[in-house]
Amino acid sequence: MKILAVEENFLNPYGGGELSFKTLLERLSERHTIFALGKRVASPVTAQGFSLTGFPVFEMPRTHFLNKYIVFKQVERQVAKYIGRISPDLILAQQDFAAPTLKSAYHAGIPSVGFIRNYEHFCLCNNPERECDRHCSQCYGYKLYNPYRYCVDAVFTYESTWLKKASMLVSNSKYVSRVVKDWLGIDSPVVYPFVRKIPGTRTNPEYITFINPKKHKGIEVVLKIADLLPERKFLIVGVTPGYSNLNIRPNVLQIPWVKDMSEVYSMTRVLLVPSMWPEPLGRVCIEAGSWGIPTIASRIGGIPEGVGNGGILIDNITNPEEWVQAIHALDSDDVYRELSSNAELHAKKFSLDITMQTFKDHVRDRLGLSL
Repeated sequence: MKILAVEENFLNPYGGGELSFKTLLERLSERHTIFALGKRVASPVTAQGFSLTGFPVFEMPRTHFLNKYIVFKQVERQVAKYIGRISPDLILAQQDFAAPTLKSAYHAGIPSVGFIRNYEHFCLCNNPERECDRHCSQCYGYKLYNPYRYCVDAVFTYESTWLKKASMLVSNSKYVSRVVKDWLGIDSPVVYPFVRKIPGTRTNPEYITFINPKKHKGIEVVLKIADLLPERKFLIVGVTPGYSNLNIRPNVLQIPWVKDMSEVYSMTRVLLVPSMWPEPLGRVCIEAGSWGIPTIASRIGGIPEGVGNGGILIDNITNPEEWVQAIHALDSDDVYRELSSNAELHAKKFSLDITMQTFKDHVRDRLGLSL
């Protein structure tokens, strides 16, 4: 079978969504011919097992939604050309390039699957639970007679129209599946991220680890916790604008982004995920769990699905005292051993073999195709 896969950042991946998609294609390439398309970049990565091609995209700076709509139209044309060139049997797409790819697939009469991994298709503020009238341009602050509001409305109308035309939408958590049902009125089966187990062992892990220091990820809460626990060692992974010199705290070690996360997990005793926004799932909770690392995380969005019973969930996420109490609870050897064992068992539910079989079953049952 020939499969065409389209993802904006394929040639310059920077997140778990791209990594999950790439892992899926690597496995599918064992039995099928894979053609992958993404936005052309100056220094592209290479792919193993499948063809990876970049196409040029003209973008207009400082006009986000106008630019986004223009990019949609360019992707439509490029994907349509590629469809005519290779005649794929199945088309897969996700993230920013999903809607125009699914539109091209629909017009070509080719079965398609759209992966929903975040809220960019529905909600401007990245919080689909927020009470609003779902007029996104108003949420963004544009008044009735501001012409730019029509660009915002056009983008979200486009997204909604063509996502609904996919042969199948797949959600990466039960929580996201409920969001898709609420916003689009579509039942989307759940296929958890395609996660390869990161090999390695923990040797004398001593750090309380936090990954990706951004405000919506909860960095401010982490720093308050670190101040309340000066005797504990905290590891912060990544450097972001505004949070690039956190080593000034004597109990905080900040390291740059790493390619091999085994370096991080080998040093980690507890993972902190104090997200302020409803994460669709929380891939790091699963990765850490496979190492037997308990997670202390916000009870929000899809995070509880990633943590399972392998950690502690916090309800009052802005209160650092609750996080401190949870950290102290894990000082008990018995509690730590139980949650560590639970985390490892829970992570096995997300094994690559299981998620691949789940995906294949849905494609067979809904599209009549055998992967």
